[in-house]
Order: sequence, then C-alpha cells, then structure tokens
Amino acid sequence: MSKYRYLTEIQQMMYVFGEVQDPLPETTMLIEDIVRSQVIEIIVMATAQAQRRGSRFMAAEDFIFLIRHDRTKVLRLKEYLSWKEVRKKVKDRDDTADDIIDDANADKPDRANKVKIKLSWELANSFSDNIVDDDDDEEEMLDAQSDSLKRLRDADEITRRMTRDEYVHYSECRQASFTFRKNKRFRDWANMSAYLDTKLNDEIIDILGFLTFEM
Repeated sequence: MSKYRYLTEIQQMMYVFGEVQDPLPETTMLIEDIVRSQVIEIIVMATAQAQRRGSRFMAAEDFIFLIRHDRTKVLRLKEYLSWKEVRKKVKDRDDTADDIIDDANADKPDRANKVKIKLSWELANSFSDNIVDDDDDEEEMLDAQSDSLKRLRDADEITRRMTRDEYVHYSECRQASFTFRKNKRFRDWANMSAYLDTKLNDEIIDILGFLTFEM
C-alpha cells in the first residue's frame, strides 16, 4: 500500500487556498511528506507536554501550549473547540429530550451559547490576579471572528466569477479533511502505534485534523 494516503485531499486544499486545480503529483506528494512529518513532530511534543503535567493522555491544552506563539492559530483552535462543544451539548440535549416540551418556554427562542475555553495556565493567572477580564475575552472573540471573516471574503472573491459547476466543485473541495470520518486512516498514515503507548481519542484526532489543515 502506498504511503501517500491524502493526495486527493491535499489537491483539494491547495485549490481552495489559491493553487492550480491539478497540481503536479510530485508537488502533492512532497507536501504530504512535509505534513506527515509535522504531524508526527507535534504528537511527540504534545505527548512530552502531557507527561510534564503528570498525565499519560494528551489534552487540548497541550496542543494549544505548543502553538501559543501563533496567536491567530490559537484563537482559531479555541474558537473551533468552543463551537464543537456547543454542537455536542445541543446533540446531547436533543438525544435526551425525547418529545418533552416546556410550555412555559415554548415561545422563547432557543439559543446555544458558545463555550469559553479556559486553559489551565489562564485559570492560574486569573486566580492570582483575582479578576476576570471580560475585555480580553471579547477581544479574543473579535480577533478570531475577524480572521474567519477574512477567509470568507477571500473565498467570495475567488468564487465570484465561477460557473455553477465550478462553484459546486470548489464547495466540495472546501470540505476536504484529514480526519472527518477518516480517523483510522489518519492513525495508520501517521503510524501512531510506533511512538504512542495509548490510543488517541476522537477529540484529539479532531484537534490534529484541525491543525493539519492549518499547516
């Protein structure tokens, strides 16, 4: 079996980010080699960071600590984790609600509040300062939204002159992922069993998929 498992996904991602629609196979394979090596490196480093915390298992904060100097990427990951938690809460609520309706709240809009992700070192700082700075939270949210809006504007500019068929293809390419419904393939591709004693849970795989896309 070929060691190249994501050539199609990488071609799609390259196209979305402004490259030609059909890049040279050699280029795509080189990118896959680079991405794989970076994924392995970040897993090894996150494992070491977890061990420093006294844990055998990686957590989201280990990855965020590793990318802490890239503020934009940190904000995007925290935003991703926040909305992922919201979707999980809504799904859990829907699964357990059955068909029970609260008549007192029937006319009130159902709102899903985004979860604020707090990291261990942020909690320590807030306790030591004995304050909670809502302005910092608001600033972080605005920064993350600003980056997302810029990406949407760029996508709008790219697709403005596309035909319907071209736009459909572009939309499909935007869904390219290393991990969505491909967890086993991702584990095998990164050869995780060679340097991990424990199996990564789905949440960590999702985080790795997000970071891999950002690479």
